[in-house]
Amino acid sequence: MLVLARKIGEKIILNDNIEVIILDANQNTVRIGINAPKDVGVYREELYKEIKSANADSINASTNTMAALHELIKDRKNSFSESSYDSLTNKIK
Repeated sequence: MLVLARKIGEKIILNDNIEVIILDANQNTVRIGINAPKDVGVYREELYKEIKSANADSINASTNTMAALHELIKDRKNSFSESSYDSLTNKIK
């Protein structure tokens, strides 16, 4: 971890295109400004963790939903008899 001391108004430059500016500081808080390209995500840690958790939950829900749908289709296919298939296809012809 790199630790830097900065005064109000001083900047830190990251990767040539991100500026971190010290706006204000007091005993318990430091206010910073961040100038970054629009394609760079900048999040507070707690919000970032919440987003990551929601994304992981979404993937699990999608996987479970797809598995349930697969089973439903498989069960439906197994219960679909030849005669039912023939009668349906004859109506289409």
